Amino acid sequence: MNDIYDRRLSIYLNVGLDDDGKDIIKAKTFSNVRLDTTDEELTEFAQKYVALSSGANTKNVVADYRML
Repeated sequence: MNDIYDRRLSIYLNVGLDDDGKDIIKAKTFSNVRLDTTDEELTEFAQKYVALSSGANTKNVVADYRML
């Protein structure tokens, strides 16, 4: 079995529309996320981060794992 050695959390925010009416998406990635963090803890953090991000709406939240 492979062991996880690195974990990142990416939050994609929909911050508005451009002149053509297309979504403007901004990404924020957090590296070196603790390996023992649960999905519920990541979701709670993402919700709090979005709430502090000037009312931007969450587009997508991704936890990324790298295996040995």
